[in-house]
Amino acid sequence: MGDHPEVDRTLESLVRQLRDAAGANLLGVALYGGLAKGRYTPGISDINVLVVVADAGLPSLLPLAPVLTAALRDTHVVPFVVTPADLRASAVLFPVKILDIQLWHRLLWGNVFLADIEVQPEPLRLRSLQELKNMELRMRLRVVERQGEPDALWRGLVRNLPKLAVTLEVLLRARGVEVPADRPGVLRQAAQQLGVPAERIEPLAGLRRSDRRPDDATVRQLLAHYLDLLAELCHRLEGEIG
Repeated sequence: MGDHPEVDRTLESLVRQLRDAAGANLLGVALYGGLAKGRYTPGISDINVLVVVADAGLPSLLPLAPVLTAALRDTHVVPFVVTPADLRASAVLFPVKILDIQLWHRLLWGNVFLADIEVQPEPLRLRSLQELKNMELRMRLRVVERQGEPDALWRGLVRNLPKLAVTLEVLLRARGVEVPADRPGVLRQAAQQLGVPAERIEPLAGLRRSDRRPDDATVRQLLAHYLDLLAELCHRLEGEIG
């Protein structure tokens, strides 16, 4: 069990309800994401759950809907409902997500069919670059859509940093690099491995969603650092891909 007994009880209850609702169609359930990595903040972090089913057609999904809707509403459980075939396809289409789940998951029940999936290096590099570029473009859009409003910029920044860490962490693990357990350590290690100057990452490494928002000028300065960092990371990966 983990360090959050209330969450463990929630997950045990969720698995029972899913088994009752899905019957033989439910193949396995696993925890992944921040909680599985020990990076969970109660009341802020989501609880990511992989739900593997034999069939994901509408008649098979409908019995699961009340259970998963209630779990999302009441305890921030975010389900990822897939079949084994979906997982195999996603290893090519979404290699960052699948390798992240493979590397850091906790089996709750059954078989989640991750053992035989192999993520190839080239799709992983390309998808990592795509995700970094998407982060950069979406943050630019947030700036212009919200007219540079500091509250909106701060929320966008602290919500994006965990996604950035996941992408970089998976990329480093795929290269055989030993990665620290904490998110600031991941970001610093990634900067070092990818040749990004330390001053690009340091102002951002320790920020958390639970932090109090700094003053407006500091928010804008931090966001400028973040956009510069994303541009630098994209440039480095583009050079590797050719």
